[in-house]
Amino acid sequence: MANKKNYSSLSIALAIAAGSMAPQVGAVDLGPVQIDGFIRHQMSMNLEDPIGPAGEIDGEGDLSMNRTTLQLEWSADLPKDILFKGVARKSWETGTDYLDRLDAAGAFGSESAREYYEKSEIREAYLEIPVGDRVLLSLGKQQVAWGETDFFQALDMVHGFDYTWRSFLEPANEDLRKPLIMANALIDIPEADGQLQLLYRPGWDNDRQIGNSYDIEGGRWANTPWKTVFFPAADPYAYDHPEGDADDATYGVRWNGQWGDYGYSLAYLHTHNPDPVMNANPAFGGSAYKGVYTSDPATTIGEVIFPMIDVLGFTLNGYSEAGDFVWSTEFAYIKDAPFNVSSVPGNPGALCSPFVALPHGFCGIQESDVLRTMFRIDKNLAFTQDLLGTEKPAFFSTQLFNTWLLDHEEGMKLLVGQPENRKEHSTLLTFILGTSYMNGRLTPELVTGFDLTYGGGFAVPSVTYAPGNHWRFKIEADLFWADGNMENGGDVSQSDASLFGWFEGNDQLAATVTYQF
Repeated sequence: MANKKNYSSLSIALAIAAGSMAPQVGAVDLGPVQIDGFIRHQMSMNLEDPIGPAGEIDGEGDLSMNRTTLQLEWSADLPKDILFKGVARKSWETGTDYLDRLDAAGAFGSESAREYYEKSEIREAYLEIPVGDRVLLSLGKQQVAWGETDFFQALDMVHGFDYTWRSFLEPANEDLRKPLIMANALIDIPEADGQLQLLYRPGWDNDRQIGNSYDIEGGRWANTPWKTVFFPAADPYAYDHPEGDADDATYGVRWNGQWGDYGYSLAYLHTHNPDPVMNANPAFGGSAYKGVYTSDPATTIGEVIFPMIDVLGFTLNGYSEAGDFVWSTEFAYIKDAPFNVSSVPGNPGALCSPFVALPHGFCGIQESDVLRTMFRIDKNLAFTQDLLGTEKPAFFSTQLFNTWLLDHEEGMKLLVGQPENRKEHSTLLTFILGTSYMNGRLTPELVTGFDLTYGGGFAVPSVTYAPGNHWRFKIEADLFWADGNMENGGDVSQSDASLFGWFEGNDQLAATVTYQF
């Protein structure tokens, strides 16, 4: 399961605000077996007309999500102090008029909207086996969290995330993370004030368990302006590419230690690139990655792949008495990370044909070493008790992210199919302010972020009400703004369309009701 270092106050605050990681209440004991979980209903309503290739799509005021989730979590004590843990989840989607319109316009391929979004899965099923006094071995389908950040991925790349049904906005990472079949060994070494972790994934998972899944099927979270466009018809996933075969083993090692008053970790990971890239079809003038194209060149424009990468990571955290705050930092050095380019690799002046008019990354893949960094401060703000009438100091957190392309070249794209060129450095700044009233039963929160490089940002004001141990009610507004807009297929060629321009037209009001048992 997730393994976080000492200073995880941000994770705890987000979990309390979301109501999805509250303490186990009312668990059912069946002898050696304990069962708990939750049932949750989520709804969202469009606050504006979403945007497709031909412009605005009628949808303002319509329900975009009407989703129910049942999750069961169980643990069972076995002989020899062995523990079995499991998590099963079933999600149901109720059809809405808005989703029906997306479907009729071409989204979801041969599936209906309900078929696309509904899912039944055994998310986790593994054994915890103690070996002597120092080793805990976990075998089976499980989750492992690395790093110090809860927003954008830096070192937390052991797993991919599923963003197809709700992109970017879910606060509980474990609800989006794709569990993997792994061997996970934790070895305590008290003589060195630390713990060694060894991971090995043999590649037995379903292919779709690798990498991040985004909505490229034209659904409610397809990037603007590609709603209704089903890209896999011409750009299928290729999970057997030799440079990113889903069946290939991945592995990692991490040392997690304490040095005086500081917590730190050192890590190495060999895994699939989290974000997909488009492998160019040579028939259209592009350059196939490593000279290999595995799909039918006569019926496809490109193929979506997840190349292998190597990651070196370092984290450090501590407490500042002078400022009375907890701080943490994270570094992830990625060797040969893949990026889509608008010109033929090795020939920056040559645009691949026939995409001269729309050369947004379809020409090939260029590699660059990348350094991702994060610095975070968590602090309690006592003045909010007088200013806002909070019952206790408000929780405040700020995180600064930077991505540095060490081998940056012109024409590298933020995302294939989008106009914005990557810059050598890109920086994001986020803030969280969490308050508490009524003995912690009412918790208003504001989460906001700013793209300091490409412009734009987001704001998510929310209120959570917990009348008792079981029920959680949350309402929120999800708001986005951008420098460059992406109103339609013509405007998509502008070069200043920002990262958050991809979310333009997705402002919404969302409500979540959770019953925990």
